[in-house]
Order: sequence, then structure tokens, then C-alpha cells
Amino acid sequence: MGDVSPAEKIEAAFTRAMLGDMDAFAEWMSMVEHPLRRSLARFARAVDVEVVLQETFTRMWLFATGQAAVLQGESASLRFAFKVARNVAFEELRRTRLDKFIGLEGLDQLPQGSFNPKMPDPALRQAINECFDRLPKQPAMALRARVHHGNLPDRDLAQGVRMKLNTFLQNIVRARKLVAECLERRGIRLAEILP
Repeated sequence: MGDVSPAEKIEAAFTRAMLGDMDAFAEWMSMVEHPLRRSLARFARAVDVEVVLQETFTRMWLFATGQAAVLQGESASLRFAFKVARNVAFEELRRTRLDKFIGLEGLDQLPQGSFNPKMPDPALRQAINECFDRLPKQPAMALRARVHHGNLPDRDLAQGVRMKLNTFLQNIVRARKLVAECLERRGIRLAEILP
């Protein structure tokens, strides 16, 4: 099983999800979340990317469990998810009436998302873990909940750590800022490592 590519693992998980396997769909979501999030970066200033992701995952689950669900070709589920996410982002732009401020014709010409995993950097992982361990209790709890259960709505995550939603979100922002500052002190600039 070690010679199975990440793209094949994604498609295998989606195939099992099409048979109603919720765990397989959760596995599929965890593998495609980062590439989907990257593909939505161009919309980040205009729409709530978290909302777009959640709606994309909902639509993909409905598609997977629909009787007429058929996808063909290499990386079919991922390519379809990119299209769904893009359409949801456009819907959000139009719903919030921000489309009049954004050149939609320019967005249409941008390349499709892709899934090209890079090998993890063990030194970076260690630095992130060390910075994470230095977080104050409340921001650490909030960020841990988001990292480990990011497929759940923030309201549920906040309840799980016994915080009000607004407090939870403030702690997420604070935790991210503290981790970024800690990494900067170690010479790691997020702008250089994030896509």
C-alpha cells in the first residue's frame, strides 16, 4: 500500500464515501482540505473561505451519496471539488453583492487548483509543535480544537471547549498570531512557506 499515490488515496476514499461510508468521506475531506483552501486564496479578501469550504463539503457529500453520482478520470473527485468550491465562492460574492467590486472575468482566467503534495519538513514541524506548546491555555485549547476537529462548525468547537463563540474565535486569532510571532523569532517567515 506504500506505493499508492496521494491522488489515488483521495479517489479511493471518495469511492468508499459514495457507498455511504461517512468515515471515508471524513478521510477524503482531510486530504483535500488544504488544496481546496489554497485554490480559494484568491477569494479570501472577499468571502469567508471557511463558509465556502463547509458548503463545498456539504455539496460533495450530497453528490457522493446521490444515486446518480458518477465521476470519471484522474483525480475526478478533487477536480470536481475544485469546481464546486469555485462556484460556491462566486455564489458568496454575488450574495454579498461584492461581485461589483471584483473583476470576475479576471478570476475566471486563473488556473484551476491542483494537488501536488510536498514532503513534510521535520524541522518546520518541530518548530511549529514547540511554538504550539508555548501557547497560553485558552488559545491553545481553541487552536487544538480547530486543528483536530476542523470539519466541525466553530459553534460546535466552541461548545466543546466551553467557550462562547466570540471568545473561541478571538482565541483562534490570538493563537495564530502568537505561533506566527514565535516562528518569526526562529527565523521562519510564514510568507515564505505558505502557498
